[in-house]
Amino acid sequence: MSNSITRKKAADARQEQIAAKNPQFEPEEGPPRFIADVMLGRLARWLRIAGFDVLYSNSFSDDELIDVSCRERRILLSRDTRLLIRRTVRSFIYIESQDVLEQVRQVFKAVNVGSLDSLLTRCLSCNEALLAIPRESVRKAVPEYVYRTQKSFKSCPTCGRVFWAGTHRASVVRILEDLLASRC
Repeated sequence: MSNSITRKKAADARQEQIAAKNPQFEPEEGPPRFIADVMLGRLARWLRIAGFDVLYSNSFSDDELIDVSCRERRILLSRDTRLLIRRTVRSFIYIESQDVLEQVRQVFKAVNVGSLDSLLTRCLSCNEALLAIPRESVRKAVPEYVYRTQKSFKSCPTCGRVFWAGTHRASVVRILEDLLASRC
């Protein structure tokens, strides 16, 4: 038997084990919180855009992912079948697609997202909740055109990045709203 057939059978067996685990998400107060493995940085970013609390680091080990997921009651997002079949993994979503927008749709469906009330409220870099800041405080931190055309700004209290409703905002909102509407 060839090596590739053996690997395929092993991968199929792991996927069957994952399906059999049938993870249950314990109801939490507020929206679900996630932790994403190293393969899902783009998904983590899109979920942050949608307003979700998503821990992500490309340096998390598998053991760290599991520990944080359990300790902080976060849903583990992963494409790694070897990770998800571990006995200590309880709350998870096996991400099936390699396409990031399909991944977002899958997460929305899995946790039954009903609305995007917290859209654009988290820092895309460090995941902190953004704070509204006075317009005058960003005069030297943003391009002159942005300062002239924008009325409101938000800032990350951790990394200091400044955010505003740029020209791309409408297309990002439309993409996420379309994904939400088509999650069924």
